[in-house]
Amino acid sequence: MKLYIHTDIEGVAGMVHFERRDDNSLENWDIRKRMHRLLTGEVNAAIEGALEAGVSEVLVNDAHGSGYSIIFEELHPAAQIIHGPLTRQPFWTPLLDETSDAMFCVAQHAMAGTNGVLPHSCWCINDSIWFGEGGMAMALAGYYDVPAVLITGDNVVTQQCLDLVPEMEAVVVKIALSPYNACSRTPAKARAMIREGAQRAIERVSEIPPFKIAGPYRIGLVGGPGQVPENAVEGDDFRDTVYEILSRGYDYDLCREDPWPLMPGRDGNFLTRGQRRALEQQEKSG
Repeated sequence: MKLYIHTDIEGVAGMVHFERRDDNSLENWDIRKRMHRLLTGEVNAAIEGALEAGVSEVLVNDAHGSGYSIIFEELHPAAQIIHGPLTRQPFWTPLLDETSDAMFCVAQHAMAGTNGVLPHSCWCINDSIWFGEGGMAMALAGYYDVPAVLITGDNVVTQQCLDLVPEMEAVVVKIALSPYNACSRTPAKARAMIREGAQRAIERVSEIPPFKIAGPYRIGLVGGPGQVPENAVEGDDFRDTVYEILSRGYDYDLCREDPWPLMPGRDGNFLTRGQRRALEQQEKSG
């Protein structure tokens, strides 16, 4: 059995401040590394539980920030990891396809406009469905008929994902008290809970349906539930529509270039879709 683990970081037990990657102070460096260790520990716990339940192949997507938030040297040896700058990936969920049997969403945060710890990012689908990054990962897995079977994070994001797929396993490692306060489990307890939840999730994989959304699609990013996007993208294929939205800011075309430019968009060899659109608009207006 092949498992795809999609990770973030704001949902780990103990994290209540946004990561500041532009702060080079020793204090901030220490805080960041502590959070990376906590994330790595929770991911390892999920892997351990999955292996105990019979998983034979594990692929971890380091999908927070720099794409280098999981401590590589401390990751469970059974796993392979996708890492590197998120803005230079082939897509937001690289290597996720129909060959996976299940998805875990580990250390996720609540969607923007809701009362979770560090809430941000909210997708609106067809002006009637709203979810956060965890829900989007679940929907992209569902596109390939892959069930998302485990969600970990605070009490708000876990309930938001259970609202989408009530059958999935949920592990609450902290209770949101404000956007920047929580009542967290200790790392040892959080990891034990995640390990047990992961094992249950794999044992119940046949009982948990994929999260699928019927098309055609009208998709955009908004500030919170109930809002509808002004710049929505429409399409008949879910993944292609999401790709079009994200490619406005990410260099998803980079891997298709031959040869690969080292500094995309700066040496004249490569322009992102967003850069091409900006040039086209300048030409039209000029």
